[in-house]
Amino acid sequence: MGTTEFVIAGLLPEMAADLNVSVSHAGLLVTAFAVGMIVGGPAMALATLRLPQRHTLIGALAVFALGHAVAALSPFFTVVLTARVVTALATGAFWAVGFVIATTTAGPARPTRAVGGPRSPSGPRSGPFARGGCGWPSARPC
Repeated sequence: MGTTEFVIAGLLPEMAADLNVSVSHAGLLVTAFAVGMIVGGPAMALATLRLPQRHTLIGALAVFALGHAVAALSPFFTVVLTARVVTALATGAFWAVGFVIATTTAGPARPTRAVGGPRSPSGPRSGPFARGGCGWPSARPC
């Protein structure tokens, strides 16, 4: 869930060709996810405030997985774009609730240690490597 926003940057030319759009148009997939996260984090935190945190995390992960499956299997740009926005909303919900759980679990002395950690600077560069010989939608058979 930590690299989904950036990995496709390295796959844009291949995705654009498969989806019959220009590379710059395919770049909207990155932008749409970013906007979904900006809006989704606070909005989904408020929308799920009264739900049990565990159910929110499980639901967000399920929507995230389903959204990526839809995006990988769809040959239509608009469906992939919509799936990216939906997965961004789910990611926002997951991170909002996950940070609260992590900081609460860590206690008042170490809340920042609970959510801190190393980040990979190779996000966009890992996309072409991760696809292997199967093409960008890893759910499709080689």
